[in-house]
Amino acid sequence: MATKGYENKRSEVNELRTLLRNPEVQRDPQRYCEVVEKVTLYQTLGLDVSSLFSDMVLACATRSLVQKKLVYLYLCNYAQSNSDLTLLTINTLQKDCRDTNPMIRGLALRSMCGLRVPNLVEYVLVPLKDGLADKSPYVRQTAVMGCVKLFYLDQSYVTDNNLAESLHAMIHDRDAQVVANAVIALEEVLAARGGIMLTQEVAYMLFNRLREFTEWKQCAVMNVLLRYKPASDDEVFSILNIVDERLKHSNTGVVLGAARLFLHFTAEMEDIQEDIYERLKTPLITLMSSAPAEVSFSVLHHLHTLVKKRPDVLAKDFKAFFCRFSDPAYVKTKKLDVLVDVAMESNFEPIVEEMTAYVTDIDVERARHAVRCVGRIAVKVPAAAEHCTTLLAFLELNSEYVTAETVIVMRDYLRHSPSDAVDLLPQLFELISPDLFDDESDARAAFAWLLGEFGELIEDAPYLLEAMVDDVEAEETAAVRLQLLNSTLKLFFKRPPECQKMLGRLLETLTSDEIQQDVHDRALLYYRLLRSNPDEARRVINATLPPILDHDRSAMTDMELREFNTLSVIYGQPSINFTVQQPPYCTFGTIDPTAALKQAQQANDEDEDEEEEADDTPSFTQR
Repeated sequence: MATKGYENKRSEVNELRTLLRNPEVQRDPQRYCEVVEKVTLYQTLGLDVSSLFSDMVLACATRSLVQKKLVYLYLCNYAQSNSDLTLLTINTLQKDCRDTNPMIRGLALRSMCGLRVPNLVEYVLVPLKDGLADKSPYVRQTAVMGCVKLFYLDQSYVTDNNLAESLHAMIHDRDAQVVANAVIALEEVLAARGGIMLTQEVAYMLFNRLREFTEWKQCAVMNVLLRYKPASDDEVFSILNIVDERLKHSNTGVVLGAARLFLHFTAEMEDIQEDIYERLKTPLITLMSSAPAEVSFSVLHHLHTLVKKRPDVLAKDFKAFFCRFSDPAYVKTKKLDVLVDVAMESNFEPIVEEMTAYVTDIDVERARHAVRCVGRIAVKVPAAAEHCTTLLAFLELNSEYVTAETVIVMRDYLRHSPSDAVDLLPQLFELISPDLFDDESDARAAFAWLLGEFGELIEDAPYLLEAMVDDVEAEETAAVRLQLLNSTLKLFFKRPPECQKMLGRLLETLTSDEIQQDVHDRALLYYRLLRSNPDEARRVINATLPPILDHDRSAMTDMELREFNTLSVIYGQPSINFTVQQPPYCTFGTIDPTAALKQAQQANDEDEDEEEEADDTPSFTQR
């Protein structure tokens, strides 16, 4: 079957060769163009049509722009594998570079620069210099980007022929797209020197012409302008006045790029930070509300970064983060996270009411997340502690996963505010029992923690814990076993007569467990500690737990602000953690496949060497 498929493909290529060489087909321009189009189609489908190279070279001699595009696309694809025959196309390409039609000139120049054959570099230089001085903006744009292609093919040609200086001159071109291309090209060519040198004249020229660039080029140029250092605060305000109109753009990338300029230039101006955030929030909220879900998710992450830095700025706009029915799950989850950070004493009540509605959502993960968010607000906002009765109301829903998540949240809250245990625990244990969450290991661990930590306030605590201890052999989770051990010991020190036999049975079971080694070792440690010094055991086991505090996210937030409008905001980590560090010459941070492959192979070889060395060393078996 494979041989038959190969024969079919070979016959198709031979048929195309016959058609290309047929005089009747050559005399009919339309039919000839259709054959060329079919060759290009087979090429895009992955069929090897490189054997038609010499015939396609002859097809260059045409006035049809469509046919020229097809032929040039073919030549650029197979030029490297047919480097000797590619020389036959140079005369045609050079002739087309002098054509009266600027589209043909630009197409020919782009194709010459895209051949990627080192032996033909000398033929590209003259048409490239002529293209930089061409009267057509399209040809000049193509020539500018051709310099970058030539640079990656042979860097010495660009250096020896002063093409970088020619590109510098193009920055002052009358056509805006040529200017943007020149800036982008210089960033590539001068990457080893840190990119283009931004003088005040060049920077102001680029700021003033931003609106003339295409959307993608606006984003690229604004990333370059981040390196400019204003001389004074007045100059900063002048720049922000120019960039301000970019915040009204409909393109998300342009708005986020402008927002990053605002944050970058005012990073050291603490007195106007509130005004800057006020200016940025409206366009970002508008984008979040009107953009497609994927774009809205990205904008939400950037808004969350602003919220983490200054939650008070968006405190009055919290309703913008309420979930809509049409929002996908990932957007709703992110909106809940933003609402937690926006919540404060002035607005927590409607936020908690909104989150309560999500607890009954059919999506299990979203319902769990809503319960967790209510608990986080209760910990974060002292005035919201009174609303913890809302958490108890969740238990009346008779939903296993809601009950389990509520117990976990209640554990975290009572660890933060143990003084509220007197009022909350009696109501809590009237509504729950261990049987409600047999499949929820985290909830069972939280339930055991509550019994051990506040056993003196719960009348039936020893009996509830004893039911779990008697079933410990069926418990497969090490975390629950460890928590049962800790809770039983804590309750033993508070209510010894009721817990002594239960503790003995538990220690005997766990010390004989050789499968979960950490549980076995912990039980053995506690057993020996109790035998040697009960008072010391009480001090160790009943040690005061550190309070639960909000994590200090200031350093992470500052990093996200510095790398605003990048994937660092989405991932929540600096770019160095998830990007490959490039050599001086790179293409806008993209990964060179060849270099990446070599790097991976080198790492693989090093791992194999380490494995060989490890085989020669004695191994030690851990008990």
